Amino acid sequence: MENLLPRGMLGTPRRAIIAGVLALVLAAVLLLVYLNHYRNSVKSDNASLSVLVATKFIPKGTTALTLAKSGQFEQTSIPKAQLQPGAVTDAAVLHGQVALNDVYPGQQLKITDFGVSPTASALSGVLTGSWRAISIPLDESHGISPQTQTGDHVDVYLQLNGAIGLLAQNVLVLAAPNQTAAGTTAPVSGNYIFRVPSSFAARFAYASENGKLWLALRGQKDVPRIQQKFITASNVFGST
Repeated sequence: MENLLPRGMLGTPRRAIIAGVLALVLAAVLLLVYLNHYRNSVKSDNASLSVLVATKFIPKGTTALTLAKSGQFEQTSIPKAQLQPGAVTDAAVLHGQVALNDVYPGQQLKITDFGVSPTASALSGVLTGSWRAISIPLDESHGISPQTQTGDHVDVYLQLNGAIGLLAQNVLVLAAPNQTAAGTTAPVSGNYIFRVPSSFAARFAYASENGKLWLALRGQKDVPRIQQKFITASNVFGST
């Protein structure tokens, strides 16, 4: 009877079975690849990333330096899937910038919310009210350079006519030599630029031209006011 069947007929069922088995194996392999890819995708979406989140209301115009000093943001870990486009993950990218929009507590800080505003590009952009900026040349010894940095607070002493005394205390260094003033893109200079009340600008100018100025670097928090005491040759060895 086998001779009555067409040639090759006997092998057809076997080939069909083999082809079916191969198709099942291929489908199983593809399913495993898909499941593995899906698991990796889920793990990636659930991975934690560090992002900056506002802890307080940040009004438009606030400088990055102010944000850092006042603790208006914190670094928080969140799932990758919750990271918003343009979210800031490194505070260094905000250096010298200001808030272009209001940012509310709990919001992620986004790079599109910060930049250099027209007023902040110049040094005058960080001055308000009666504050003034004055440039004073000091050598490394008198200016404690390079230890004194932009954003530090100093006490300024003046030596004039045989006496030395406190000219001003708790003075903000807007820009140390060759450093950009915080919150600006203003050009740098080799001088110290101090923020002083308008009533002190003339004093600083006179002192710089006619005497010798010394900086005393002070702590940045909870520093008590200093009582004025003039030192001369007659009392330099006296009790404190």
